[in-house]
Amino acid sequence: MFRDIPFGKPIIGAEERNAVLDVLNGNQLVHGPVAKLFERDFCNYIGGGYSQSVASCTAGLHLAYLGLGIGVGDEVIVPAQTHVASAHAVEFTGATPVFVDVEAHTGNIRVEDIENSITERTKAICVVHYLGLPVDMDKIGALARKYNLYIVEDAALAIGGKFRGVHAGLLGDVGSFSFYPVKHITTAEGGMVITKSEKLNLKIARLKAFGYDKMVGERAIPGVYDVDLLGYE
Repeated sequence: MFRDIPFGKPIIGAEERNAVLDVLNGNQLVHGPVAKLFERDFCNYIGGGYSQSVASCTAGLHLAYLGLGIGVGDEVIVPAQTHVASAHAVEFTGATPVFVDVEAHTGNIRVEDIENSITERTKAICVVHYLGLPVDMDKIGALARKYNLYIVEDAALAIGGKFRGVHAGLLGDVGSFSFYPVKHITTAEGGMVITKSEKLNLKIARLKAFGYDKMVGERAIPGVYDVDLLGYE
């Protein structure tokens, strides 16, 4: 006898439905107080940093690379075994993903193979904490310091994952989490970008909101702001 076992089945109850209705009954559906509270609570949960809620983990990675100034002509080291979005986020900027094989016993990037793939165009190492198991960040950090590279964490599956007591997402320069329906927690769609840099967080906040120089709540007169940065929405 065969059983139909779903790939993923989000647990959605009355509490979640009521929370959505509370937002729908309010007067601000995006970039509002509930989103800001979620960002603060998420930072508190993982133990620090600054955060921006985004449409997806992929969008978060894309914004992270743009925030770091990575673009056409640059290269980013990416593990060969991961979701295609890890590579797409690099390509969206015009940069080139350079694939490095993974360990058979963890699924994580094989750190000893990274150095041979670093060139003068390499700007960052993307680490994917495969299935939530953190990469050996001591070795990754040493490589990043040696070659002056950024570390971008694809932490889509790493909520609750820690390396030497530090939560995933705070181990490199910037990290991105997923709230897709089959992840540990879900917002139906969505993600969160985390960084320890207040400056990078501010840039990502502007990039995700059309490049506005003043966010909602910072404008003396509603609708009065400047746009001096190419942003997204």
